[in-house]
Amino acid sequence: MGLIQRQGLKFSIVNWFGIFIGALSTVYVFPYALEEYGMMRFILDTAALLFPLVSLGSTTVIMRFFPYFEDKSTQHHGFLGLMLLWTFLGCLLFVLLAFIFKDAIIARYGEKNPLFKQYLWLTIPALVLTAFNTVFYRFAINFKRIVIPSILLDVSQKFVLPLLIVFYLKHWISLDWVMYGLVVYLFFSAIGFVLYIIHLKAWRLKPDFSFIAPTMRKEMSSYAIYGIISGFALLIISKLDSLMVGSLLDLRRGGIYSISAFIANVIEVPSRALVGIGAPLIAKYWMDNNMDEMHNLYQKVSINLIILGLLLFGAFWISVDAFFQIIANGSEMQQGKYVILILGLARLVDMATGLNNHLLIYSSKFKYSYFQIIIPAIASLCLGYWFTLSYGIIGSAIANLIAITLYNLISIGINWYFFKLQPFSKNSIKILLISIGVYGIISLLPVTASPYISILVRSSLFAGAFLSIVLWLRLSSDLNFMVNKFTRFKK
Repeated sequence: MGLIQRQGLKFSIVNWFGIFIGALSTVYVFPYALEEYGMMRFILDTAALLFPLVSLGSTTVIMRFFPYFEDKSTQHHGFLGLMLLWTFLGCLLFVLLAFIFKDAIIARYGEKNPLFKQYLWLTIPALVLTAFNTVFYRFAINFKRIVIPSILLDVSQKFVLPLLIVFYLKHWISLDWVMYGLVVYLFFSAIGFVLYIIHLKAWRLKPDFSFIAPTMRKEMSSYAIYGIISGFALLIISKLDSLMVGSLLDLRRGGIYSISAFIANVIEVPSRALVGIGAPLIAKYWMDNNMDEMHNLYQKVSINLIILGLLLFGAFWISVDAFFQIIANGSEMQQGKYVILILGLARLVDMATGLNNHLLIYSSKFKYSYFQIIIPAIASLCLGYWFTLSYGIIGSAIANLIAITLYNLISIGINWYFFKLQPFSKNSIKILLISIGVYGIISLLPVTASPYISILVRSSLFAGAFLSIVLWLRLSSDLNFMVNKFTRFKK
């Protein structure tokens, strides 16, 4: 876990800085422009939802087959060029279809809000750039370097979106330039990826087709089809809720839901670091048939993410009422209180199972994961539509929780059936019970008059007590190792 710890630590530092900026934006900026922010999120989330189709599964092919192409002397046999060509063909097909059906699409969404009619077309360039940026990202992290790629793909967005909204609220730019700014930002992210990959000495656009044997070509094609279906289904499970709120209800509630989802997603920051580094290792362990290391990695990632997830979510939820006293437009934003709770539980479920998804999809049994994704995706579609219309934004959050729980339960079942691997241990239960006990005790404390002091005291006490007990009982060897290492460094 040494490599994962080093990269995970750097990643977390950068991401927590981004999260800090995002938190300030969530509290003091976005609530003043709910419709405009809802439209921005609709464009970005639609691009994220559709990019598996547009990329023709190339992003999953990159993770699965890079170990076979890896060769510095040949710049990896032009693997990047092959994946970019693959994605370009998908983008060409999508743009053609979007042009054919553009009038019907705009007419459908234009009824909900004039902003849809005016800016929905920006989804096309946003989607194309998102597809290429994701290909660059997946290729770059194979070199066990996730910090710069994460800044370019995700962290930078935490700065750009609030800046655009602030400039708009100050009347320095028009709403047109807010929306165009999204596309400009994605374009410069792509330029940044190109420069970074050149820096890694891995930029080669001419594919070495002679290296790809017929059997590998067939396997890659089969895996790409799986990648299209699975990637789209996974994003239906994770992204459809926010899109349904914006399209079935209105952009204002879509803005509230997106802000609530951002708060819940904060607890996933450690997950992105560990999974981002762990996924390429899983692919390599399968290639080497190293089951012992795979099992060790699977359980260690799970236990660490359970601790970090419960720590972050518990520290926030213990002070949730005080939070809504300090957030801008707090009376309206309080509609999202239980959305945060439900989505937070969904993120905890996903984090607790760790590398579930990657363990299966990089194995020879990856086709069985169709059961893993199709059933929850259908549940997300049906329940999301029904619950959103019936219960509003809370209904959409409940549908997301059900879909993610179902997805992970099926994943655990398949992994255990074929490989006799599962992510949990006795320590997992102990950590859960400790968090519940500490939360119950801290929640009995009186609330102070100042919401800022209340947040500081209650959240700090929860985090301190929870972490102290976990460290004292040595429930995570990695966490104890990092604390001891830090202590020795200070001495």
